Amino acid sequence: MVSTPELKSLTELPPLPKALTQRSLVGWISLFGPGAVVASVTIGTGELIFSTRGGVLFGYNILFLFIFISLLKWVLVFGTSKHLLLTGIHPFRRMLDLPGPRGWMALMFLMIILVAQPVWVSFHSSVLGNYIALLTGTTESLNGAAQFLWAIVMVGVVLCLSLFGGYNVMEKVQIGVVAGLMIAAVTSMIMYNPNYLEILKGFVTPIFGDYPDWIYRKSEFSDVAKTNKWVELTTYVGVIGGAGFDYMAYTTWLRDKRWGYAGSNPPSPELIEEIANDPNHEARKWIKAPLVDCAISFSLIIIFSAVFVTSGVEMLGPKEAIPDSGNMLGQQAEILTNVHAWLYPLYVVGAVLTMFGTLYGTFEIGVAIVMEIMRSFNPTWANARRSKIETRVLFWQAVMALFVVLFMFSVVYGAGIEEGDNAKSIILKVLRPVNLFTGVISCSVFCFVNAWIEKQYVPRKLQSRKWIRIAYLFAGIVFAILGAMGAWLNHDSDGGFLVTRWFAIGGLIAVVACSLILANIFRQWIESKQV
Repeated sequence: MVSTPELKSLTELPPLPKALTQRSLVGWISLFGPGAVVASVTIGTGELIFSTRGGVLFGYNILFLFIFISLLKWVLVFGTSKHLLLTGIHPFRRMLDLPGPRGWMALMFLMIILVAQPVWVSFHSSVLGNYIALLTGTTESLNGAAQFLWAIVMVGVVLCLSLFGGYNVMEKVQIGVVAGLMIAAVTSMIMYNPNYLEILKGFVTPIFGDYPDWIYRKSEFSDVAKTNKWVELTTYVGVIGGAGFDYMAYTTWLRDKRWGYAGSNPPSPELIEEIANDPNHEARKWIKAPLVDCAISFSLIIIFSAVFVTSGVEMLGPKEAIPDSGNMLGQQAEILTNVHAWLYPLYVVGAVLTMFGTLYGTFEIGVAIVMEIMRSFNPTWANARRSKIETRVLFWQAVMALFVVLFMFSVVYGAGIEEGDNAKSIILKVLRPVNLFTGVISCSVFCFVNAWIEKQYVPRKLQSRKWIRIAYLFAGIVFAILGAMGAWLNHDSDGGFLVTRWFAIGGLIAVVACSLILANIFRQWIESKQV
């Protein structure tokens, strides 16, 4: 498990690394840490699957959405990390002071993560199971449902690694393989010689046309044809660059790095005022660390996106093929095998390890978020029970994910071979409403909370520049609009309750109402745990 060190008994600012005092590309790369975890989590599904899918469906113009959303999410993660570095206080702790019953929003996010994260685990494990079934020739076994048995195996393996460790070597191997995959993919794209002018135009063209004609002609793509294009686009908004909870976990992982005051007790109000009045205070220089770290992370995400969007536009689109629930990872290998067939094993190893790392990271994000929310109520109480909390959260995610995987297994197995491909779309139908909460709506809420925290708690001289504070509000509004569109337009009448607008809207209302009720019920407990 990714452990968070206990806070220092004294408030202390660690010495600045040379990378923050000297301008050096090598030094900046040395700061690449927590951002690498976020990048590895999103590259698995976001870039390998949905970038290629977006390229097929919308052409190079989808790159505008990817870079636009990445910039908004960079603003979000910068705001959350800056506050922790300067004050030692996580945004979840600040949320306790929002208007209403004390702690209602923290409880709301606790409920969301306990429901949503197992669904994400089931999705990532099913995608990995889908690819393993393809590699082992068991795609059609059990009426096409064998992939979910592989998914169950993957959940078990990752749970064991999380409980007993042993992932450090795998992580180093994964970084090397993913780096090799990226070099090979970029080289392949250069050798393929796509229309670079069209790629550049795609980054600045906010126009998303309808699906290609063949999507409507071919019966195997009937589920895609029935999906409103804005529902499809909001799915990309949630997965590209990571979900809102990924950035809250990122902020938590800054404690491991002991950047700024993240790894110590919060500085006193007098010290905060001293930092505010001194533009050259060392605490201010720490802000550059997450800025550089996230800039590298999102740059890698954009590069991967461009490469695999190109594979969708230039390779799969002309063949009238699309990464879908029947084959999510197999077709992307063409971007490497077009250069040479011997690169195929590299893609296989890279894709499996990348998705495995994504699955592992998803488990760890759930642990980090629950632990941070519990710590927000009382750090002493939570840290004393950290091992028990983390273990229980891991088992909760695994067990609930298995229930979701078994549900998808029953749907696909019951449909039979003839309807198997259409039934496999259950993977995306289960994901979309959860992705709407964690990848879009939560990002909106966190952006607005960042703006509120700056106004409420940060001295004027220490506040972000005006354009950044405006960017918080702008990003929050954009995510809110996209979330509302995704919820309202997601109403495939053949998909059951999982893809109805009322399921998403009703779910949001229910979780807010439950959090308010629970905050009132446990008011005395919450207040007794406060420090």
